[in-house]
Amino acid sequence: MLGNAALHGAMAYIVRRIGDSLPIVEIIFLRGVIVAATIVPLALWCGAWRTQRFDLHLARGAGTFIGMSCFYWSYAHLPLGEATALMFTMPLFLILLARIFMNELVGWRRAAATVVGFLGVIAVVKPGFAEFRLGLLVPLLMGFTDAVTATVIKRLTRTDRLLTIMFYMSVVTLAISLLPAYYAWVEPSGEVLVLVGAIAVLTMLTQSCYVSAFRVGDMTAVAPINYVQIPLMGMIGYLAFAELPDIWAGIGAAVIVASTLYIGHREARLRRAASAKSS
Repeated sequence: MLGNAALHGAMAYIVRRIGDSLPIVEIIFLRGVIVAATIVPLALWCGAWRTQRFDLHLARGAGTFIGMSCFYWSYAHLPLGEATALMFTMPLFLILLARIFMNELVGWRRAAATVVGFLGVIAVVKPGFAEFRLGLLVPLLMGFTDAVTATVIKRLTRTDRLLTIMFYMSVVTLAISLLPAYYAWVEPSGEVLVLVGAIAVLTMLTQSCYVSAFRVGDMTAVAPINYVQIPLMGMIGYLAFAELPDIWAGIGAAVIVASTLYIGHREARLRRAASAKSS
């Protein structure tokens, strides 16, 4: 998960560089072509296309397309630190989804931490104030879709290989982006194509890290580790784009991080206690 965080930082920097040069859906499509050209032949050769859960792969691909659209748009148009803090509401949404779909128990402590985390979201978004920007809801939507896809990934790792999960992710997202990219098409320069290629490589690496992290650990315990992205993105925004978040954004981000770290800590303690009791 730490590798996933570092690679996302590099990806966000590149997206900001080319965000005004190409439509977001075209970036997704071109990235998808490069990823599919790498993943699909390997998956076909290994037989990794076989699955009994095409429905879950379809849902995961659709969620990935929505989340990716929010990701690229946010990093192309919003301050990196604020956008990242709102994207990382995923563990907060994950608590509810894990309870509903994974039958994981949620005690009052984690429920209270979730409420506190959303108070941090309010501090960042500042609804009702002059500083409120409707665009800040876009990374918040990504936080929700990431929670949905994380839930689906956790279920898929029980039956399918990593290559199978990555194969269907690339095929489904490419298929969904094809028609919108056709109508929004802008001829890319050679430099932009190279940078899109870099995004594609980083995407494959981040997906590998992300899926592997959920394969070996409980999702509510592993996900908060990824929060190292918040200070990392803030540093990139400051050094590369001279962005300074306001005090409320900083407070809100700290509250979000603290609440989700507590959720992960609490989950880890409960799991250790359950393991000790069973042994």
